[in-house]
Amino acid sequence: MKRRVVITGVGCVSSLALDAPATWARMLEGHCGIGPLTKLAMPGEPAQLAAEVHLPADPAMNRRATLCERMALQALTEALQTSRGGEGLDPRRMGAFQGAGTSGLPSAEAYLKAQLAGQRPGAAEPVYQSPNLITDVLAGVLGAMGARSTIMNACSSSSLALGQAWEHISGGELDLAVAGGAESLCMTTYAGFSSLKAMDAELCRPFSRDRAGLNLGEGSAQFILEPLDQALARGAEIFAELLGYGASLDAHHPTAPHPEGEGAARAMRMALDCAGLDAGEVDLISAHGTATPANDSTETSAIRAALGAAADRVSVTSTKSQFGHTLGASGAIATFAAVMALRSGAVSPTLRLVDPDPACALDYTPLQARERQLRAALVNAFAFGGNNACLALRAWEGR
Repeated sequence: MKRRVVITGVGCVSSLALDAPATWARMLEGHCGIGPLTKLAMPGEPAQLAAEVHLPADPAMNRRATLCERMALQALTEALQTSRGGEGLDPRRMGAFQGAGTSGLPSAEAYLKAQLAGQRPGAAEPVYQSPNLITDVLAGVLGAMGARSTIMNACSSSSLALGQAWEHISGGELDLAVAGGAESLCMTTYAGFSSLKAMDAELCRPFSRDRAGLNLGEGSAQFILEPLDQALARGAEIFAELLGYGASLDAHHPTAPHPEGEGAARAMRMALDCAGLDAGEVDLISAHGTATPANDSTETSAIRAALGAAADRVSVTSTKSQFGHTLGASGAIATFAAVMALRSGAVSPTLRLVDPDPACALDYTPLQARERQLRAALVNAFAFGGNNACLALRAWEGR
């Protein structure tokens, strides 16, 4: 029999604020973390916007710690403070699961630029761009000696990391895990998305008639997961229950989603089945919502296919209107929005949704946050290559 899995710790570092409560408060107030691009010198690119995170200087940090690593560590520290879990547990039954994107790629870029300029950069620097480094560092902070996994599956990476953590805990293999993702801006991804004509030179407008592409962003969200019985026994605060997940592949195109959203809908149905949820119980969807022309209409079709008539009463929101697209961390940040919504009974807004696309005819929570009783939520992450993931969560009601 599978164990029930709950979230007892939440940490978030974002372009809106450097902790979870402040980030959530600013989300509900309708703030946007996207602004002028200052961290990268990309003068030839038409888009000059990004959602940047500015951490204060920390001399105690190892000089080689990347921004990605620092954001993840800060988010984990906050999650552990809220959870107060792990004490007295067998380290071999604690794990770490992370979705990765750029990781330490900025270090590799700096190394290459120095080499091309005829300088002699530190020979060890490229080692610190390894995608699994952040997972290993977080596992070390947690003291985890159990299963750990670094998933690089484009924009569904951190959703799948949370799903894997759920599997290990619900299956009885682990008693506690940190799961999430972190992403920082770098020249390679910025230029890559620009070359695909996927970026908007203006602030992105998910589900709008005139949407023209995404804005990139950075940040980290981390969660502490553990079995329900263990959390109750130690009197832990429970943010939400993670019920399960679904994953699928479009097998359609390297970058474009399946036009009918078949694979995305299948991932959502799998999440519902895994969670034992009826479509009518879902009150919230934290959408992928990239603001690209193809994604938003396809996601709308997928939601309708997965939920049927129940889709018309669901509140949907796109965190990318506030944080930009945080790539490998986007699933974790969308999960943060869902967890906080379930806990507080409020749905964060989709900003700049003034003229909705008729092909996106759902309640996308335009412009302003909305109070609502929320029972269960789905979190969508539909990545390049048609790699789809969907998490299912339920509000904690004390039983």
